[in-house]
Amino acid sequence: MEPVVGYACKLIGVPGTAITSTILRTATSERLLAIVRHNLAALRRIIDYNVRIGVRLFRISSDIIPFGSHPDVHFAWRDECADELAATAEALKRSGIRVSMHPGQYTVLNSPDDGVAERAILDVVYHADVLDALGAGPDGKIVVHVGGVYGDRVAGMRRFEERFRMLPEFAARRLILENDEHNYPIDDVHRLARRLKMPVVMDLFHHDLLPPAGGTTEEWLLRSAATWKKRDGLQKIHYSQQLPGGKPGMHSNSIAAAAFVAMYQSLPRPAAVMLEVKDKNISARKCLKCLDPRTNRATLTTAWARYKYAVLEHSPAAYQRIRNLLKADQPAALVFYNEVDAALAEPATAGTVKNAAEHVWGYFKEEADTRERKRYDAVFAKADSDTGNASLKKLFATMAEKYDKSYIQESLYLVIPATSYV
Repeated sequence: MEPVVGYACKLIGVPGTAITSTILRTATSERLLAIVRHNLAALRRIIDYNVRIGVRLFRISSDIIPFGSHPDVHFAWRDECADELAATAEALKRSGIRVSMHPGQYTVLNSPDDGVAERAILDVVYHADVLDALGAGPDGKIVVHVGGVYGDRVAGMRRFEERFRMLPEFAARRLILENDEHNYPIDDVHRLARRLKMPVVMDLFHHDLLPPAGGTTEEWLLRSAATWKKRDGLQKIHYSQQLPGGKPGMHSNSIAAAAFVAMYQSLPRPAAVMLEVKDKNISARKCLKCLDPRTNRATLTTAWARYKYAVLEHSPAAYQRIRNLLKADQPAALVFYNEVDAALAEPATAGTVKNAAEHVWGYFKEEADTRERKRYDAVFAKADSDTGNASLKKLFATMAEKYDKSYIQESLYLVIPATSYV
């Protein structure tokens, strides 16, 4: 079967796909109506984009309906946006993309505070309402954690079970339970999930940070797979990598291709892999290309067009190596992406920032007006690897839109920072 790899909530570097929100003070019905219509249109663009790049797994942002579960906000979004919801549901159905949602950190079903737990129940019901309104099948799940320990692990798990049984059936059947890196490792999650007949989504990163008392990773993956029934869809797992130099548990900016491929090839059974990573669709696209045996030189050359100026900004030497690699009849996708990953891990210098900027400026210098030339000269003169490059990229992005330079608009140079990007 073809690999199923997805990402969460938003796109990087794709115009027209941003999900927006508002603050409670300005959450009038008129304001919410405009925002929800905007968000559903953005979601349809996300769906279209994912179809184009072969992504068949996507987590919808909880902010798709701002304050959708807030007890003081009364906005009948299902009625007011019925047409937009129907259009989005139809787009989702045509796409074949499997969707999920993941309530935020304040949705804690096992809280000892009854008020917090009541709001958590409302929030889970809201997420189920969204998935129902979008026509998601029974494989459209809501990911939750057990919650806090609060000094008594057994009591915390018991409270989760009690609150779970308070959920309406249409919401309860969508819940899946995930291990975490602070409180409840995978063995605890399985004990609870067995009693509640819930699927378990195994997070490999959390598992490494908080392992259970026994059992190998492969054994726990197989045990987790057994919790997924046919109606639940293909087993889901979460995958992420540690941010170098960051606190343990911080997600990396991008997924290193080699480590991902090694993990995927070691899975005891096929699984749908949700990437939890800062560069979202960029990593998803990379991982899919590395897993696809059909990826050839033409495909990699197209990918290189998007990466080339970002790589040049970080490492001119790697830029030349990759150009040479792509002259081969059958360049290997993993070798290509390993070179890209290694290049982007190198922090840029003032010299490499200016070198890449001069190449990109070449697309505009014949058409730029006097004001744009002066602006370019000013930010170029101050450009370095920490500050000036952001101003340059902002200017190039504006000019690419103005002058319809799609090649630059689609370039990852505009979104990948000059600092070490791993």
